[in-house]
Amino acid sequence: MLGILAGKSGDQEAALRHLGESLDLAEALGDSDARVAALNNLALARESGGEPVEALKLAESALRLCVASGDRHREAALHNNLADLFHATGNEQESMEHLKRAVEIFAEIGERDELQPEVWKLVEW
Repeated sequence: MLGILAGKSGDQEAALRHLGESLDLAEALGDSDARVAALNNLALARESGGEPVEALKLAESALRLCVASGDRHREAALHNNLADLFHATGNEQESMEHLKRAVEIFAEIGERDELQPEVWKLVEW
């Protein structure tokens, strides 16, 4: 959360430091869900800091972990984030593939009745 707040306040250096620490902690704990969240938030921070290639690598790693865990809702959200990242890099074909996949998954699983903000935060509130 410190990384997200630092990024929102414009302190990119602190955001990357905190989010990197979050990833390190998640890996040390062996917590796959926290690792997915940390990778996703770190990807978003890298992208907002002008590092789209690094952001893509991080988001793709998050997606692989998420698919392995079976969380379809987060998987769809990660596909959506990847669509945005590929669009930002000018790769429209890959962007559309991820966007289509996100829509397919959301259509399959439906939407939760009451979405609650979570630490792993794939959407802004």
